[in-house]
Amino acid sequence: MRSSVLVLGAILFAPAVAHADVQHTVARGHTIEAIANRYKVSAKSIIEANHLKDVKHLRVGDVLTIPKVDPPASKAKTGAEKGDKKDLKTAKLDADKKGPKGKPAETTTYAMKAKTPGVVHVKRLATTEEQDIRIADRRGRVSPTALKAFEKLLRSPSGMSHPIEARLVQLLGVVSNHFGSRKIEVVSGFRPYTPTQYNPHSNHMHGKAVDFRVVGVPNEAVRDFCRTLKNVGCGYYPNSVFVHMDVRDTSTFWIDYSKPGEPPRYNAPNLDADEGTSDVHDEGHLSTGATPSDAPAAATPATNAPEADAPAPAAAPSAAPAAAPENAPEPATN
Repeated sequence: MRSSVLVLGAILFAPAVAHADVQHTVARGHTIEAIANRYKVSAKSIIEANHLKDVKHLRVGDVLTIPKVDPPASKAKTGAEKGDKKDLKTAKLDADKKGPKGKPAETTTYAMKAKTPGVVHVKRLATTEEQDIRIADRRGRVSPTALKAFEKLLRSPSGMSHPIEARLVQLLGVVSNHFGSRKIEVVSGFRPYTPTQYNPHSNHMHGKAVDFRVVGVPNEAVRDFCRTLKNVGCGYYPNSVFVHMDVRDTSTFWIDYSKPGEPPRYNAPNLDADEGTSDVHDEGHLSTGATPSDAPAAATPATNAPEADAPAPAAAPSAAPAAAPENAPEPATN
């Protein structure tokens, strides 16, 4: 009898795994599937917890309750039960990170309420140009003014330009809103075909890709958010200074461990990667050890579009361009 009481007491007072509900603010481009994947829960559980009827049309700004999100310790245990060595290693590294006086380090979140919703503060690092660009018109569509501003800002180093895909501009607005309207620094935008590029069909050739970073936000945080967006190609370059984002029909993600000047070293084969580190020639203007800074820069007056009489920088002298593949677009000049 005594042993039965002890066993019953042990069961009653055994520590339980804590599950906590968290709040998620819907941004433009978010889907139920992407949100569920981000928090490692089922889409059905989110729908039921929020009594959603039309999941295909989530409203920007709505706050969703994400039910029963596992704490980090619970995730590590799940990985152990499944025998996932990679998850175990990651969990151990996270557990080893200590804060002041040996206490566990707090997780930093960089998402915050947008200070200027719908306005992207963007800087082109190679030319130091800066603009504040309002993305949408009164009907909520990407405005022609914004498209023209990004076409000029994302031109190639030689001065060649190409129309920028509207959805790419829209996604830059989503990224800006998610990270509290922090400044976006563009490393590379449109790039015409060159015979040395890794992918002869790169989305950079069609105005559908951008290499960028967000001031004051680690590239790892930018990478993780971009992976939640629908129909997006996301590339992470741990030995470089940017995150790649492009628009495509099916989402994909890759990591390139190479350094500038080296051939690509991807984390797995057949990832449909859009570029290698060495394809981003604009990086010659940067230090590969640079980290986005919160230090204010001398910005030009805020405008929604470049001034009509502002001349574009003169094209840099270069050798005659090599012949492009038959399906490569002929870039327009300013």
